[in-house]
Amino acid sequence: MESWICGIQLAAMNFQTCDEELDINKGLFSINGSIGYILKPKILLEGRDPRHKTTICCTLEIAIICGQYLPKAEPGNSGIVDPYVSVEIFGIPNDRCKLNTRPVYNNGFNPVWNEKMSFQLRCPELAILRICVKDFDSTSADEFIGEFSVPVQSIRQGYSHVRLNTGSQHNTDEAASLFIRIAFT
Repeated sequence: MESWICGIQLAAMNFQTCDEELDINKGLFSINGSIGYILKPKILLEGRDPRHKTTICCTLEIAIICGQYLPKAEPGNSGIVDPYVSVEIFGIPNDRCKLNTRPVYNNGFNPVWNEKMSFQLRCPELAILRICVKDFDSTSADEFIGEFSVPVQSIRQGYSHVRLNTGSQHNTDEAASLFIRIAFT
């Protein structure tokens, strides 16, 4: 993400490992159908350094309402997932923020959160929203269930079913989704 913020147009990515950085990269290029080229945001074309913006431009409000058909973190795992949602903004340092919902115990079929989150953005042109669902575990590291990443500039207000990218390859799962509401103020 740092490369894109600095205006670099070509950056090397490790496509062998599905991780947070690759998810963000896929989210960034999703705005044009993942064909590989997007225009620089206007702020970078004007030659200004967006990392020093301090004025709040907008507030992104997200309500995580519920989830549907969340898979187990590991195929063959006999346990029931305890999902929680992590919502994170990637972008300039002043915009970066991460908030979590509470875990819903023993319910991957239709967990309900009804939690609202608010993010103040100074440079929405360079911000990427990442919504990640994890399986809460009190004795070890939380396990990845699914994620969805998208540039903030591509988001429309209102209610939406967000399809999650699940599994070790983070492929789109047609069943696993989150029901959310987004508003800009």
